[in-house]
Amino acid sequence: MRAFHNNFVVLLFGFVSVSLQQGPPPPGGPGGGNVPGLADTTHGAPMLGDVGTTTATGTDPGTGAQFQVGENLYGPFEAGFGTQQDFILEALGCTTGSDGHLPGGIDTYNAEQIVAYNCSIQLPRFQGPNYVSLLDQCGGHTNEYHFHERLSCLYNPMASGHSTQVAEGNDGRLLYGKFEDTGILPPLDACGGHFGVTPDSNGQIVYHYHVQDKPPFTFGCYGPNDQGGLVTLEQCRSYYHGCDGSEMEITTKDGTFLYDDWCPCFDAMGPIWEMRHFLFSLLNSHPRPPLLLHHLHPNLHLHLHL
Repeated sequence: MRAFHNNFVVLLFGFVSVSLQQGPPPPGGPGGGNVPGLADTTHGAPMLGDVGTTTATGTDPGTGAQFQVGENLYGPFEAGFGTQQDFILEALGCTTGSDGHLPGGIDTYNAEQIVAYNCSIQLPRFQGPNYVSLLDQCGGHTNEYHFHERLSCLYNPMASGHSTQVAEGNDGRLLYGKFEDTGILPPLDACGGHFGVTPDSNGQIVYHYHVQDKPPFTFGCYGPNDQGGLVTLEQCRSYYHGCDGSEMEITTKDGTFLYDDWCPCFDAMGPIWEMRHFLFSLLNSHPRPPLLLHHLHPNLHLHLHL
């Protein structure tokens, strides 16, 4: 775990990557005391804290910050934004910090988009030379630095072939950049993994993970399943008490949709929340279409609560 970078300072559970010079932040953030536990400690990844550590070095293109092997890698969620984060939210552009408050259990991508919508600002954005976002350009943040998304500074997305190794999960299996071959994204299970040959497997087919542009970003859970196969969405959800079907309504610039907080299980071939977003918007603007829902996605009826 590193000390804070010199050219940006962020609160734990509230963050900004503009050039602010501040002292050490107060700890905490709302929501962290109500984090649901794991139903399966073998396959479930921590809701907050380390889900793995990095295995590659890199450099932030905007700040020049150097990343070493062993940086902390967190799951998709934060504990929420409250009054302790008001000055950070205002630095992001919120007129009043409270406009950006939100509960824990929302992934960093959607959390940023909710803040942007509620504060009528664009995130991420460049403001002069400064990159303004909840995360830096590499996908990490806070004084005690850790990654959530992208890890794009740890591998070359333009390189040919299979992306190189960037991290190791708590389960000991390896995480790679997002490509299976030059420009080709692999089909992944609900944990974010699949079986295939990697640059490190000596020609053997092994289960491994890939970085994803959308949540859960890295590890949705730890695979393979107990039968040694790919993890289904239903199996992933069974690993977490938070995947209870109790959904909240969230709004971003793209509209309003339902979100199962504290549930890191997404459909890697097309996130279920994207389909829920489409249908929720459709049903808000039109009469309910008969005989439509079951044709759109084979698992949709298991996850929609309309």
